[in-house]
Amino acid sequence: MSFIFKPLAWTMGIPWSEAEFVGTLMGEKIVFTELIAYGDLQSMINNNQLSKRSAIIASYALCGFANFGSIGIQLGGIGGIAPDRKKDLAKLITKAMIGGALASWLTASVAGILI
Repeated sequence: MSFIFKPLAWTMGIPWSEAEFVGTLMGEKIVFTELIAYGDLQSMINNNQLSKRSAIIASYALCGFANFGSIGIQLGGIGGIAPDRKKDLAKLITKAMIGGALASWLTASVAGILI
């Protein structure tokens, strides 16, 4: 997953030498959950694998609930409120996850500009 997200991490302002680490975290966040990614971010900070600036940008990039586990939570929660609209919700929920991830990454990009 890191090779997919490495260029995206670089465009957020992460140095190329650290972009693979942050790309790995971004992939973990999407596939698993942000809690796992934040735990690995802490390990990378403790092992001096990331600069302070990269760690700050990564913390913004990992913020949010845009992951595959959240799809089920949203489908169950919102589907319970409007059970007759579950089909419509199922069509939109993956796009919503992608939009949420893009929002977090855009925030990280702005942080990269300002730091």
